[in-house]
Amino acid sequence: MEDFRELDHIIIKHKHILLQIKHLLLKNYPFETGGLVDENLNIFHYESVYNSCHSYIPPAEFFFNLVNKKILFSFHSHLHLLKPSEEDIFFLKNYDIPIIIYSLNYNRFLSVNINNETGRFTWFTKEIDLPDV
Repeated sequence: MEDFRELDHIIIKHKHILLQIKHLLLKNYPFETGGLVDENLNIFHYESVYNSCHSYIPPAEFFFNLVNKKILFSFHSHLHLLKPSEEDIFFLKNYDIPIIIYSLNYNRFLSVNINNETGRFTWFTKEIDLPDV
């Protein structure tokens, strides 16, 4: 697993990927949705098993691709929160895959990696600028 700061630089370097993800997540507003990005920067988008403003339950295909492809990171939306949910932390601990969360109402991304839970940070899409540590 790559260091989360290095991974964030990789993700942010591909601003077009984040813009595509943002567009996909906003299409299902106000319901949460999500997906995966593989090592070749292919985006796999999955709507939730049921529409909920505050819960993303991925379909079986999400988990099938999770174990059958080399995944760079997962992503999903939150309606308001800019912090990982208990389910997000559970996912991180069990799959060790970084999560990018997009807040639908705050127009901000949150990067989370279990290797450094205190190293979470957010950025606006238009900035795509990492803060200094």
